Amino acid sequence: MQVFALWVLLLTGDGKPLSQQKAKLDRAALKGLENARLITVEPGRRKKNPAHGAKFHVTDEGWAWANGQGLAAAFARTRSAAMLVEELLARLGKYMEVHGLALDHLLRPRTVEQAATEDASTRHETPGASAPRDAEPATLEEQIRAAYLRVTGGVMNEVIRLALLRAQLGDAPTDAVDAALRQMQRRGGAVLYPIDDPQRIRPEDDAAALRVSGERRDLFCITR
Repeated sequence: MQVFALWVLLLTGDGKPLSQQKAKLDRAALKGLENARLITVEPGRRKKNPAHGAKFHVTDEGWAWANGQGLAAAFARTRSAAMLVEELLARLGKYMEVHGLALDHLLRPRTVEQAATEDASTRHETPGASAPRDAEPATLEEQIRAAYLRVTGGVMNEVIRLALLRAQLGDAPTDAVDAALRQMQRRGGAVLYPIDDPQRIRPEDDAAALRVSGERRDLFCITR
């Protein structure tokens, strides 16, 4: 029940009280998730009954579980479980549409090494493209890409915190890095995101954030 409850919160109920959840959640399961620090509970406004209207928030540990084990986890086959699958597919469809991804990006995930091998035959036709090399990345964008892959373990299409990226870039000038990140997003193939839940924002996120058209961005993903 804990796995099912966490999936409901991840997909449809993060930051919502029980009354607004799309599926009935077991209170014991929610308590177990809270004890495991996978969720936090924001008390309701009634001082005498703080459980009334309490909101449930998925923690960074909860999202880490989802990223590492979530898709492999099993839960009971119920109508509510079918609702979760439907919601997940809908969100995946929207994500692919927004980022210009094809279904094979999901069904045939590739590491950067595999992508380089498959694309080798067309690299010479791409203006400005260069062959893979073992030397230290020269341009700032190449340094950003290398830093990103160090954080993700060599995997593309993974959202990371800008704080982790900047830590990998060392002494690279902040203004220059910000300009390069914005340029990468404008050209396509990279996306900057905000952290939607204020409770997930850490001090290091405040220090690493940048602004795009006046809006704050905390996360980064290279899609190709």
